[in-house]
Amino acid sequence: MGPIRFNDALRRAALTLQTLKLPQGPCVRLVRDVYGRLRFALDCAVADFPSAALEQLKTAQATWGVYATSIEILSHDSFTNPASVFASPDWHQTLVDLGYDEDGKPRGQQKVWLLDRQINGQDWLRPQQAGQAAPHPHRTVFFGLKGGVGRSTALSLAAWGLARRGKRVLLIDFDLESPGLSGLLQPANKVAEFGVVDWLLEDAVGQGDSVVPRMVSASPLGESTISAIRVVAAVGLDEKNYLAKLARAYADVPSTDGPQRMGQRMLRLVELLEAQEKPDVVLIDSRAGLHDLAAVAITCIADTALMFATDGAQSWNGYRQLFSHWQQRPDVATRVRDRLMLVRALAPKAGREESIRRFHREAYSMFAETLYDEIPASKSTDENAYFHPGEADESAPHFPVLIDWDERFQEFDPMLRPEDGGATDAQIEAAFGHLIRRIAERIEEH
Repeated sequence: MGPIRFNDALRRAALTLQTLKLPQGPCVRLVRDVYGRLRFALDCAVADFPSAALEQLKTAQATWGVYATSIEILSHDSFTNPASVFASPDWHQTLVDLGYDEDGKPRGQQKVWLLDRQINGQDWLRPQQAGQAAPHPHRTVFFGLKGGVGRSTALSLAAWGLARRGKRVLLIDFDLESPGLSGLLQPANKVAEFGVVDWLLEDAVGQGDSVVPRMVSASPLGESTISAIRVVAAVGLDEKNYLAKLARAYADVPSTDGPQRMGQRMLRLVELLEAQEKPDVVLIDSRAGLHDLAAVAITCIADTALMFATDGAQSWNGYRQLFSHWQQRPDVATRVRDRLMLVRALAPKAGREESIRRFHREAYSMFAETLYDEIPASKSTDENAYFHPGEADESAPHFPVLIDWDERFQEFDPMLRPEDGGATDAQIEAAFGHLIRRIAERIEEH
């Protein structure tokens, strides 16, 4: 027998819970530490759990090799304050693929309650609950797995298009590792005194409120629109210590209610800025890639999350990994999926129609296999009870928003007027009109 691997350990644990005749009462759970090592955890005291069943769990746990923390089983007796562990919001009912039996037949899946202690990435599994948020302007996040897909340019022109429709727009740069939104929308000398990274540092020492009024400045892009475009940059004016600040920005901050995590802090910042600026819509430039800041933006803050993709293996593989991560936690998937909106970026001119059809088919297949509900074959099934939009449903998350490739937008300066070489209104509408209309529709539905 070869060594036990990361995936093997969870599969073995789930098989144990499926095959053992355990008591129906206290829930047997699993805790996985930052190294991937597992333990069974009893949501009760040891004295309240049958000793024979306890020994069975210990015997099973011993077969996990290096992925067994120890032979001991966790319980309420293991903690001074059991509620701090067993009442944690980070428990998720997780679907585990059980692999195949000796005859090659699939064993199906097993639901387990899992507390996953991760070093980072936890915010992908912490979506804001429905009804949790106070009334707020519509928040749209622009996200991509990688750079170079025109995300920031699309955000800039979406802001322009919405402001022309009379919407007061607030832009926030969450891309702290690669800040650049303000460079697209403001002259260097017009950037606000403080940026997002300043607030994170000052808030950690109790001075965040004094920074907020000096974080926002107007973009000249709004001079030709009905309503204003206001910008919160990642980096403040004349910054000389950005890397020193960035190195400290992600720290949890102590509070009377326990540590405030990054997701809680960034949501609080957005709420403070909304209260001050009173925008109709907030557009957030997310950090690219499967990063904690992207997790915060998409799961904790967004009402609409625009997922930028091209028709290549990197986009499809990356999004399948993310969607599969949510798929294994159905309680998370159901709260995230209807806020997603796929964007087909840089659609080519050559073979455009076939390219769009291929992208559409792949997008539907990906969503149907991961985030949409599987509708049973029974004729008596009420399909309205399931979330599974049709392939041709233009309001569905998989139905792509199209942005055509246009060389004039490759190194584009949105503040440049048409007479000086900038794009005309008609050119912007041709490339970005579909995106602007879809966002405007979501704002009206909010």
